[in-house]
Amino acid sequence: MFSFLFSLIIASQLVAPVSELAQIAMEHKSNYPARKMTGSFEPVIEAKSALALDIESGKILYQKDGFKKRPLASITKLMTALVFLENNDHWDRKIRISQDDQKNGGKVVLFPGEEIWLKDLFRTALVGSVNSAAYELASATPLSYEDFIKRMNTKAVEIGMKNSIFLEPTGIDAHNMATAMDAAKLIEYALGKEEIRLALTMPNYSFRAASGESHTLKNTNKLLTSYLNLVGGKTGYTEEAGFCLANVVSHPKFGQEIVVVILGAESEEERFQQNKFLSQWVFDNWEWGEARKQ
Repeated sequence: MFSFLFSLIIASQLVAPVSELAQIAMEHKSNYPARKMTGSFEPVIEAKSALALDIESGKILYQKDGFKKRPLASITKLMTALVFLENNDHWDRKIRISQDDQKNGGKVVLFPGEEIWLKDLFRTALVGSVNSAAYELASATPLSYEDFIKRMNTKAVEIGMKNSIFLEPTGIDAHNMATAMDAAKLIEYALGKEEIRLALTMPNYSFRAASGESHTLKNTNKLLTSYLNLVGGKTGYTEEAGFCLANVVSHPKFGQEIVVVILGAESEEERFQQNKFLSQWVFDNWEWGEARKQ
């Protein structure tokens, strides 16, 4: 008799949680992306790797070699920014530039010997994708340079990047590698940090160095001025990596967010056009719960 009564008590306590779980499951399913019956073919993407991912559900909406490791180029700078932010103790300091972008094959924005306020340095690394700025960020924390790089790799594991490796903070080394899926996880996570999101959505950025020089940077992500509802994104290019772009885009009507990654495009224009095309294809050929109610 006792065991029977005990079972009734346990069952009564489980009724509410089980029903609540069922409700949550139904709500999640109702907003799960589903392919529209449009008769549309899969898009033809010429870049070496591409991926479109629904952020809320984690569902892959399109992929081409999305799990193949490729050089990440300057998308690397997102991880540099993340590790810098978690180790930065204060912004109110000046950093002297020690690296020469001209020698490293990058575009020359900052010159050795210039003194830059740390906030300006951070935004220069992301808005203008400047290699020397990213390098100095890695040297501007209490971590040693070697420990900074180690933390880039442990941070990658923490956020679910299962097939990535970082050897330096700029992306110029072709051995900085990740998959398109890893790049999607990186841009999604990075945009959750206010300082990164603010920098990645600035079309232009102007500042005066502490040493007196004036600088104006144009964001390397040309899709900021397109018709897409861009939450933010990061470009990348090296000869080995090709032209790369990771964006988060929101649905123009219902607000669902997707990540769209292009790695290894043949030209600058191609990476932007294919990222834009794949974003539009997803919104034209997939629907979410809110849309199905219309």
